[in-house]
This record gives sequence, structure tokens and C-alpha cells, in this order.
Amino acid sequence: MVQHAESRDETEDATSTASTPLARPAWFPVTAWVLTLVGLGISVYLTVVHYQESLLVCTTNSTVDCHAVTTSKYSELAGVPLPLLGLAFFIGFAALITPPALRSDRPVLRWGRLAGVCVGVLFVVYLVTAEILLGKICLWCTGVHAVTVLLFVLVLFDEFRRIGQVD
Repeated sequence: MVQHAESRDETEDATSTASTPLARPAWFPVTAWVLTLVGLGISVYLTVVHYQESLLVCTTNSTVDCHAVTTSKYSELAGVPLPLLGLAFFIGFAALITPPALRSDRPVLRWGRLAGVCVGVLFVVYLVTAEILLGKICLWCTGVHAVTVLLFVLVLFDEFRRIGQVD
């Protein structure tokens, strides 16, 4: 009878441990903020350049030509400049990684981060495809692409860390 009670206690401990959220590594928010601020900075620059092309600073050769990419037919979506969409993405993502948002147990914030980076990666695929079709690469755009993919990996890491936890 005593052994039965001890087994039940061990089962309850294992269950409560599985539902207790694991602490997010301290480097996670720092990395997320650094990447977001870099992406935000580049997006601000590309948005300004969209409206004032003379400010564009980029090497131009047979492969790298930021002007060709940022003024191409692929540089807008439904009349909205893509740098402006990038700016909105990074502002929205910044809101989702504020300390209160990261501490919150509300699933909508967690799923918002995941959905946001998934949409971001889809845009990266679209933009890289556009660069391939143009035969030109924009180094500033590549910076935004890299930041977006790294944020995607970071958010996936956070999700994998939570596997087995109940929302």
C-alpha cells in the first residue's frame, strides 16, 4: 500500500514537471532584439531610399545592383512598397518580443511570433525568387532576408523548447 502511494506521487511529480514551462534561455530575448533592431534599421533605410533614391548606397556590378532590385516591378506588392511591409513586420515583431509579451502565457502572442516569422520567410522566398528573375542581388535586401531567416530559426527553437507543454 505504501509503494502504491509513492508511485502515485512520482507520477504526479512527472506530470507537473511536464506542464511546467521551461525557462527561456537568457540569450533568446537579447538575440531576438538585436536581430529585430538590425532588420528594423535596414527596413527604415530601404523605406527612405524607396521615396528618395539618391540616398541609396550600394556597390553596383554585374551581379550586385540594389537600384535595379529596389526599383523593379517586384519592389511593390499591390502598390505598397516592400520596404514598408518589412518595416511593419519588424515593428510588429518587436511588439511580440517585449518582456511582457515573452513572459505572457497567452497562446496568441506565441502563435503570433510563429505566424509572423513564417509569413516573413514566405516573403524572403518571394524576394529571392524576384532577385533570381532579375539576375541581380540587393545587399541591403539580403541583410533583411538573413535577419528574417535567423528570427525564424530562433522562434522555431523556442517552439521546440516547448514541445510537450500544454497551452
